[in-house]
Amino acid sequence: KAGLKGSIVKIEPTGFEQIAFWITALAPLLLLGGILGAYLEFKIPGVTWPGIISAICFALFFLGHYLAGLAGWEVVALFVLGMILVLIEILFFAHSTIVFGVLGVFLIIASLLWTMIDRYPQQPFVPTGKMLAIPLLNMFIALVGALIVIGLLARYLPRTSFYRRFALIDSNPPGPSLAGAPRHFATALALAAGMQGTAVTVLRPSGKARFADHVVDVVTEGEFIARETLVTVIRTDGMRVVVKSAAQV
Repeated sequence: KAGLKGSIVKIEPTGFEQIAFWITALAPLLLLGGILGAYLEFKIPGVTWPGIISAICFALFFLGHYLAGLAGWEVVALFVLGMILVLIEILFFAHSTIVFGVLGVFLIIASLLWTMIDRYPQQPFVPTGKMLAIPLLNMFIALVGALIVIGLLARYLPRTSFYRRFALIDSNPPGPSLAGAPRHFATALALAAGMQGTAVTVLRPSGKARFADHVVDVVTEGEFIARETLVTVIRTDGMRVVVKSAAQV
């Protein structure tokens, strides 16, 4: 109507932009995969594939938002720092303080939310409620989904052949002392709080212990326990057996 002349130029998204779009759209699923992988890594000592899956999910999450221009490498640094603090809490300060763990979890959540904020020039540094709406929704979906799946896994996974294939408790460490150890699964043993056994490997914090004629995977609450140390079961937590040095019970 205005009588303007000129060619119409259509701007098409590049391949990287399309990848970024799909990754950001799948942010809740990537967060869910990262959380579940981290959970299984801690629940099944000695198995590395859940940790690898978790790392891939979080890497794709940050990469997609980086390609979309929503985040820089500083949020990745905050996330890694948070993970380091959580590991320090688990390995060294599990019985003394929660400061490192709380600070680490805060940095992890803050970095994930900050990554998903859609920020434009001239907007305030502190995000508004409207800016946080989508990130909080994505985080809520991921956390609720993770809790549901974790609950189902804790209840049904130990009964499956899939779990037993990857979580064999009887994998013997090197040495003649375990040559005759019978094969058993953690879920098939009647282990209860108060039962005593002997560490057959160094527990740092996971390893193996012998209870009667059975060798099982165990984990401490952060302490390192030397081989041949007498240990006591303090609880059975879902898929794992938590022990402590008998001298400290």
